[in-house]
Amino acid sequence: MKNTVDPLTKSPNAKQRTNLVQIASMALALGVIVAGPAHGASMMDDAIAAYRHGEFEKSAETFSTLATQGNATAQYLLSCQMINGAGMDAQEDAGWDMMKQAAGNQNPDASIVMARKLEAENAPRDLVRSLYQQAADKNRTQALLWLALDAVDQGKSDAAKSMLEQAWDLGDPRAATLLANRFTKSDSGRYQYLRAAAQRGEMRAAAYLAEEARKVDDTAEAVGWCAIATGLPGHNEDVDWKSIGDAVEQNCGQFDEDLEPTARAKTREKVDQFLARFFDGYKPWTPWRACSVR
Repeated sequence: MKNTVDPLTKSPNAKQRTNLVQIASMALALGVIVAGPAHGASMMDDAIAAYRHGEFEKSAETFSTLATQGNATAQYLLSCQMINGAGMDAQEDAGWDMMKQAAGNQNPDASIVMARKLEAENAPRDLVRSLYQQAADKNRTQALLWLALDAVDQGKSDAAKSMLEQAWDLGDPRAATLLANRFTKSDSGRYQYLRAAAQRGEMRAAAYLAEEARKVDDTAEAVGWCAIATGLPGHNEDVDWKSIGDAVEQNCGQFDEDLEPTARAKTREKVDQFLARFFDGYKPWTPWRACSVR
């Protein structure tokens, strides 16, 4: 069972927050689990397993015990349950207090959630920035990307590039797309970044590549990158090429609609080959999501 909590809104009154913080899907890599005695580690493992499988009453009971002992990870996940009413009656105010406590205890994911909340409330930018920095110091690429764009706004290009390179080294393909479009000095360098980003599931990079292929009249690649950019299926074990062909026609037919039927058929054969090669090396990135574990 997958659930997500993203407790943020530009209008942070209680009713609006309640609407925003409904559980939807859990997929984020949990931060560093606080080290402790073997018994405590076992309790945490059991609680996270329960949380992952939607056994929220069970997870809340253990998280509550660990949270009172100062375990920042337990505080973070418990706050998510409290805000959303998962396994308990919703306690938004107390939940946000717990989230703030988790951020104060250096949980990087809680720091990001609090930063986003405060940003939506138009809090001082220095405060928002400091919370993102806490998370960036623990290699949260979501925070690194925010700080990089913030540095760009401040005219600090070197700092922005350094943070994007760090985020890309950590595997976040969004950073590669930004590096491609803002900091590369050659067409080949830009292509390499975009290609690598697309190979990790960054659909915006694929969209840029489709346009680049169109410019050089590489119709097959243009159609192929367009198909990838629109979320084309095909990277699982049960590749259905007819479904892929239907999706190509529906989403990307404009790239080769002017071709004669015979030429178009040959192009589509090349597209099939292109997609087969692409998905053979496809390793999608799992993006950060608030209040989730994997």
